Amino acid sequence: DRRAQTTIQASAAELPTPMRHLAPAAEAIITGLRGPESVLYDPEQDVYFISNINGQMLSRDGNGFLSRVDAKTLAVEKKWVATGLDGPKGLAIAGDTLYVSDITAVRRFDRRTGAPKGEVRLPGATFINDLASDGRSIYASDTGILTGPGTTFVETNTDAIWKITGDAVQKIASGKELGHPNGLDFIGGKLWVVTFGSNKLYRLDGGKPADAAELPWGQLDGLVHLADGSVVVSSWHGNELFRGPAGGPFEPLLAGLDSPADMGYDSKRQRLLVPHPPGNQVTIHRVH
Repeated sequence: DRRAQTTIQASAAELPTPMRHLAPAAEAIITGLRGPESVLYDPEQDVYFISNINGQMLSRDGNGFLSRVDAKTLAVEKKWVATGLDGPKGLAIAGDTLYVSDITAVRRFDRRTGAPKGEVRLPGATFINDLASDGRSIYASDTGILTGPGTTFVETNTDAIWKITGDAVQKIASGKELGHPNGLDFIGGKLWVVTFGSNKLYRLDGGKPADAAELPWGQLDGLVHLADGSVVVSSWHGNELFRGPAGGPFEPLLAGLDSPADMGYDSKRQRLLVPHPPGNQVTIHRVH
């Protein structure tokens, strides 16, 4: 098994073919991963956590793992957590606990040691995807799909947003109007959602979408807010990242990407951390 490593890139011309048209160019690339889906920055420890699916998106195969990266040196501990995971995706922190979405459960680990701390089941969920934290509770999206033949998806009609506080779970929104919710982020104290089933970003208000904005492409995945208050959204359909205010409009930020997934943001260094599952790598870009 190839060891995860960090490759420093001097210019865009030196990037691998799928990354040649990035602007701004990647300042570093973490390679040797296995289907990285989500990246989270932990400012207290100054580390990045990366979820690795390492197999099929919804397979209960026990192959998933978490990587831990020193944000200063970019030294990688590839299999920081190597057991107890199937297809890990979204990541979030509340207190000393790292939460990881894993198909139909949310796993919990000690954010410092990686020791397992149990799990929370979401009854009826079929595809727990992204996570977000308000500092006390964790919010989880159920995208409401299963993988079909080839690259197709099959609807399960379980679209929902869940709230987890300790061991208590609450479904705070559900229904087709959620548009197969994917990426989540708290912006200005409000929960915002991007949709995999459409090209919309909206604020969740009383369990309903509000203040919806449209992106140029659909199959939206990641959502993060930057130091200036703007947000970045990734699109699988467009292989592109977009930036703008939460209510829009949005402008292209990075193009020609390889299935950009659930991004992280290093607020200390103003780095955007972009996972590319098919390429088994995370690209790092400085944004201002």
